[in-house]
Amino acid sequence: MRPIVLVGHRHSCPIHGDGTVVSGAESAAINGRAVARVGDRISCGAVIQTGSTGTEIEGQPAARQGDTTSHGGTLVEGEAGWLVE
Repeated sequence: MRPIVLVGHRHSCPIHGDGTVVSGAESAAINGRAVARVGDRISCGAVIQTGSTGTEIEGQPAARQGDTTSHGGTLVEGEAGWLVE
């Protein structure tokens, strides 16, 4: 189980450096912040490529700390109180 990722959480991009998640689910939020999913955007222009095999939000796998992006980056921050597969 890993922490779920929300809009505003940090990621590390090997091409552009550090940035944040900038898009997420319209209907699901934790602590007022949208939940990030596979296909959601990162500030560098990448999209989230990997996610949970057991938790879907609006038909897409939920993103977790440690999941990867289309630029080869990694989601490095998650919501510690909300763990998903």
